[in-house]
Parts: sequence; C-alpha cells; structure tokens
Amino acid sequence: MIWCIFLGFRDQVLCQTLVSTELSPQYISAISGLTTSLSKKNSSEIKLAKSLFHKAHRNFLKNYRAYATIDDVFEKGDYDCLSGTYILSQALTNLKIKHKIIETNYHIFLIAETNQGEVLMESTDRYEGFVTDPKKIEVKIDNYRSNRLDKIEGQLYLSRIKIYHEILPIQLSGLLYFNLAVESFHKNDLIASCQYLKSAWRIYDNPRIDEFAPILTRSVMRSHLNETQKKNLAELLKFHVHQNITALADK
Repeated sequence: MIWCIFLGFRDQVLCQTLVSTELSPQYISAISGLTTSLSKKNSSEIKLAKSLFHKAHRNFLKNYRAYATIDDVFEKGDYDCLSGTYILSQALTNLKIKHKIIETNYHIFLIAETNQGEVLMESTDRYEGFVTDPKKIEVKIDNYRSNRLDKIEGQLYLSRIKIYHEILPIQLSGLLYFNLAVESFHKNDLIASCQYLKSAWRIYDNPRIDEFAPILTRSVMRSHLNETQKKNLAELLKFHVHQNITALADK
C-alpha cells in the first residue's frame, strides 16, 4: 500500500511515495478469516485468546524484524512488537475480547481482560508471551515500567523520558508512522522521515516525537538536500513545535 503526500509551503511542493499503515481490505479479510474460525469454537475467552496468540504466530507473526510494517507482516511474515500488537489487537476486537494496549519507551504489549482473568500478551515472545499467572504478569510489568529491556538500537534518545501508559487502538497507527519515520531516518531518506513524522503526530502526538524532531531537524540542515528542501522541511518540523506550544498555552 502506497500513497503520495504533498508538502506544500508557499509555492514549493515536495512529493514522496509512502507506505500506509492502514489495513487493506485484503488484510482485514485475512484477520477476519483467522478470528472467524476461532469464534466457531465453544471456548472460554481465555482459551480463545490463547488459540489466537498461537495461530497468529503460525500464520502471520513468523520472523522478528525491527521496524516491520503491516505490509511486512502479511507479505513476508516479518513483525516487531508494534506491528504484532496491532494484529493481535485487531483480532481481539473481532473476537469481542476487551483488552488494553500498553505503550512503554521501547516496547508495547497487550493485556486481555477475559472473563477468566487478565492475560498479558507479548507478541515478540511466541513461546512464553502468553502469560496468565498474576505474579508473572506483575514481574513483567515491573520490568516494562523500569524499561529493563534491551534498548532498540538508534532509539537511545528515548532514555530521557519515561513512557508507560494505555493507548487507544487508533494510536497504534500513529506509532507505526513514527517507526517508519525512524527507519527512513536511518536510511538517510530525510524527506520521507519528515513526512512520516507528520502523519504520526496527526494521529498521536506524543513525547517520543518531541524527542526525535530536533534530531531530525539537525540532520536535515546538515544534509545534502537543496536549500529549498531544507527550508520546507525545517518549517514543517517547526510547525509541530509551534502547535505544541500553542496547545500548552491554551491549557
């Protein structure tokens, strides 16, 4: 899935073909097929959630790869904690199982609220990522809160902030765009990085964007882009800062 976003400032326009984080009808159908077969079973919610977890890994979540997109999940079987959580959340919604999505600095996971109790679902651990023991859940959550996890290479700038909170399903799309911005940055595609970051903050503006935007701005100004491109991209990123200041002033 690709689209074209135009960045226009005054008489200048930048166009870049981008990956979308939206689920295509084909992908929606694939998830629906997964959950329809499970919902036919006369099982408890906790058994349904467990069957979903293992079947999702057999069918879609096969190979861990940092910054894997939704397209990667369905086309290659590649996934990371974010794209894996996105798929599991969509499937749990189809099964009408309540769940919370928890965002931390370097990780994201689910807590399914079944009729038989809470279940922690960690998409990147196919063998031990379905946790029902309350004490083990407590230990894992403590580790997440303390960020005692291997930090993702290239995201050490997030160590200055502390993130641990519940987010809405729609906000997962914003985080997927943020990941695309970071991956494009690592590939030195600064135009795409800026455009993805803009898509991210439109859906879910959050502290990680505030930390990353100055790094991206400095890289843009030091890059080999022409002066018009540098100016346009700098204005885009500056606009985000201005929005945040205005929002704080309005509170």
